[in-house]
Amino acid sequence: MIHEIAPEILDNQYRRENIQDDSSIMLFFEGRLLLSTKNGQISYPRYAQVKNKIGRYVYLFSLSGRGYFLAEPLFTETEYEGFQAVTAIQLRDKQPVSEAFAGMTALHLYRWYASVQFCGCCGNRAKHDENQRMMRCPSCGYMMFPKISPAIIVAVTDGERLLLTKYAGRKTAAYALVAGFIEIGETAEECVAREVFEETGLHIKNIRYYGSQPWGFDGNLMLGYTARLDGTHKIELDQNELSTAVWLKPEEIPEIADYSSLTREMIRRFKHGRL
Repeated sequence: MIHEIAPEILDNQYRRENIQDDSSIMLFFEGRLLLSTKNGQISYPRYAQVKNKIGRYVYLFSLSGRGYFLAEPLFTETEYEGFQAVTAIQLRDKQPVSEAFAGMTALHLYRWYASVQFCGCCGNRAKHDENQRMMRCPSCGYMMFPKISPAIIVAVTDGERLLLTKYAGRKTAAYALVAGFIEIGETAEECVAREVFEETGLHIKNIRYYGSQPWGFDGNLMLGYTARLDGTHKIELDQNELSTAVWLKPEEIPEIADYSSLTREMIRRFKHGRL
């Protein structure tokens, strides 16, 4: 999966880090990230290459000691020769996976920084705290930390088959699992049961935690679960959320080329009898 970057190590703690000539610079153009693709490997501009083409910058994180900084571009993307801006979708499954994960995490922080330029309480301009990753209002003292939205995905089985879905209003033909956001006052397990019932009308039991994944493309922390059907197989589809919900045996599930997500891993493991 995209966050499995060993032997590389992510250090995501904010600190007052000095930028170096070989620091990686993350530049965004309306949500698209500037990078280079050479011999099938992606990389980001180094500070020495773009120091005269960027404005303000802030330290993001490091990968095995290499610093990454979010910077303000001073020119259009065409002025950065040898690089191109790509969408989040295009970043998935890129190699090396550590650089793809760095891009996903940078996108999460880029969107957060863009949303907290002003205080949500008094409206005055916020300033970055010097000691931690936080925006602070100098007028009223309100503190704003990076937003992470917890969400669940669940692999529901009846012993031989897996419940697979397709989202409503999307062009992709790929199957997915039931998913949804955890609401206020709700446990993750309660969310699992609620989302399955709301979207398919099915009841479940034996809810078990599988694993988690940071998913910075959407600012989420994905919590994966497995569950067993409890009662009738009849699906009552919520057509506002889903276009399709079907029970499929392992041999009926298409092969999945995408190795980036927890969802795809869980579907693949069921298909090959390892879930």
